Amino acid sequence: MRFRLLLAVSLILVCATIATSHHSFAGVYDESRLVTVAGVVTQFKFVNPHALMYMDVTDPSGKVARCTIEFAGRLNLSNLGWTADSIKSGEHVTVTGNPTHSGSDRIGFKRLVRAQTARSFCRQDRSVPQHSKKSAASARCGETKTSRSSNAA
Repeated sequence: MRFRLLLAVSLILVCATIATSHHSFAGVYDESRLVTVAGVVTQFKFVNPHALMYMDVTDPSGKVARCTIEFAGRLNLSNLGWTADSIKSGEHVTVTGNPTHSGSDRIGFKRLVRAQTARSFCRQDRSVPQHSKKSAASARCGETKTSRSSNAA
């Protein structure tokens, strides 16, 4: 009897852990606000459960901050034609997305625009951001715009 009780409690704890391990973007990101940052990509991780892009963003005072952009998972992006080479380190990009509720330097991806081509890619797009030559133009770093719109970029 004790064994069955211990097994049942263990099973409940494991199921509860699994159920809470995957979060909703709404629980982390404020979908009522949009921010836009511009900078240089330092790394793109095409992984599950969510792809991540790290970029250096320079504020108006010249201080560089690392910003993390969270995308959908690898499978979702692959279904849209994205690959690990879709975004390259050294690219100048402008990203629009939802900031976190906590105010951390993390953004939920909505839109990406490459500085060189001015081509944009949105979260719902079936178009794939193809790699282009590194832009020689400087990015407008550190600009942040906030709006109350919850519309996708």
